[in-house]
Amino acid sequence: MPAAVNLIYFDKPVAPGKAPVQRGASLREGSYCLAAEGEVGTLGLVPSDWNDGRESPYALPQGRSLGCIPLSPADLEAAGLELTEENGQTVLRTVRVTLTTHDFDTFPITAATPQQERAPHTLKNYNTNFWADPNPQEFTRTINGQNVVLRATPVSYTFDYGDGTTLGPVAYPGYQLGTDVWDQPTDTSHRYTDPGDYHFALTTTYRGEYSVEGGPWQVIDGTVSRTSDPQLVRVWRTKVGLVADDCAAGADAWGCTTG
Repeated sequence: MPAAVNLIYFDKPVAPGKAPVQRGASLREGSYCLAAEGEVGTLGLVPSDWNDGRESPYALPQGRSLGCIPLSPADLEAAGLELTEENGQTVLRTVRVTLTTHDFDTFPITAATPQQERAPHTLKNYNTNFWADPNPQEFTRTINGQNVVLRATPVSYTFDYGDGTTLGPVAYPGYQLGTDVWDQPTDTSHRYTDPGDYHFALTTTYRGEYSVEGGPWQVIDGTVSRTSDPQLVRVWRTKVGLVADDCAAGADAWGCTTG
């Protein structure tokens, strides 16, 4: 089917009993036409004796004929077109694409990646640093016959530390400190007061923008959220004691492991 355009006009029939064809188009397969009773169709090859009782086909070289084959409402919708009037003339018009929050939510957007310093291990009562790896995403989809590009941009994050404590939504994703930094508080760090295994999860909220056929970016009214898979956090407790030698000198000494 021809690509959707803003407006398609129809010329007057070249002869009585013929279907009007879209303005500027040649007599070829796929050109839009108006069948009897104002139905929209496309020109297609038909037998030379073809006649649907409403209009005569166009004769082509080599004994071929083109008839105006009506389109169903579903065909028009798939092409992103609708029949209307413009200054008293019957025209085809591109259906405007408008993305809602519900439409936004149907795109395969993924949550930002949750990160933990020295994952999955940390110590009881230590400031454990968490952060998110922001992940702006872009998708292309054909809607109503038109090329639509959608951008999903992270705007806030909610940190669920797995012990009943949450942070957010906050606009900042946090950041990595480095493996040589311990027990330093950050805006997104957390202290676990009891040893054990916990599961940390991150919920990312996105705003959406879309462009139709390379046009200006339009903002979607509303946001969508995605939650990551839970990440294991293993909290250990520490004990402090005085020893005379290191473990190389006495493998059975306090604080040394054997095996």
